[in-house]
Amino acid sequence: MSDQNRLKTISGALVVLLAILTVGAAIWILLSPAQTVKDQTWERIQQDGLMRVGMDASYPPFEFFDQEGNLVGFDVDLARELAGGFGVNVDFVIISFDGLYDALRIRRVDLILSALPLDPRLTEDVTYSHPYFNAGQVLAVREDDAEVTCVDDLAARKVGVEWGSMGDVEARQLLRRMEFELFPYPSPEEALAALSSDEIDAVIVDTVSVYQSCNQGNGIKIVGPPVTDDPYVIATLLGSYVLQERLNESILEMSASGYLDQLRVKWF
Repeated sequence: MSDQNRLKTISGALVVLLAILTVGAAIWILLSPAQTVKDQTWERIQQDGLMRVGMDASYPPFEFFDQEGNLVGFDVDLARELAGGFGVNVDFVIISFDGLYDALRIRRVDLILSALPLDPRLTEDVTYSHPYFNAGQVLAVREDDAEVTCVDDLAARKVGVEWGSMGDVEARQLLRRMEFELFPYPSPEEALAALSSDEIDAVIVDTVSVYQSCNQGNGIKIVGPPVTDDPYVIATLLGSYVLQERLNESILEMSASGYLDQLRVKWF
């Protein structure tokens, strides 16, 4: 299976997540007072010709410094593409992950783009974009396995998970309706290694770990729809209406054009 076909398995789940967030945004607009929309963040970006992106550069392949000291990664390319579409330059403001939201609130940055999971608890003062990547749990098998195509095919199989992960939780839920052997491992890498060496028949682990294993030529493929969803999104301050609209439009265009899939192939 080619990289492009393998990635289509994950891309479908983003459509549902995009729809949910779009409906939420529409409801907010309908309930807002009728007035001219003013976006202080967008106005500053356009006036200065600069979009300030908060990022924790310690999470390859999304954002990290290469051996030459250059900031590179999936999110770095995405931020540059977004800024280019807005007709402005990009300034990467490197901040520890724990400090990203505080930097956004005091307007030190215009947005956060840093493999950021959607957190519904923060929506009182933060708005999230459409998802651009689904880092949820997926089902993976060896490339020569034509029998397991989804979780319903796991009966009587040996299934590996990362102990304590969402994949572990989902697998234990599956055990309530079918019988298979569950093998917990200390890490997703160890579970994937066991799959590659034919010790087990399938794994339920996070998307990023599987992509990285596939990139190493370990003879593994993703099958079926995502088992869980863990969308990565872009955060802006509540009230950044124009910026959020432009971000969402751009993400939809990048998804439709195949650009997001190209980034996945490049970085995984």
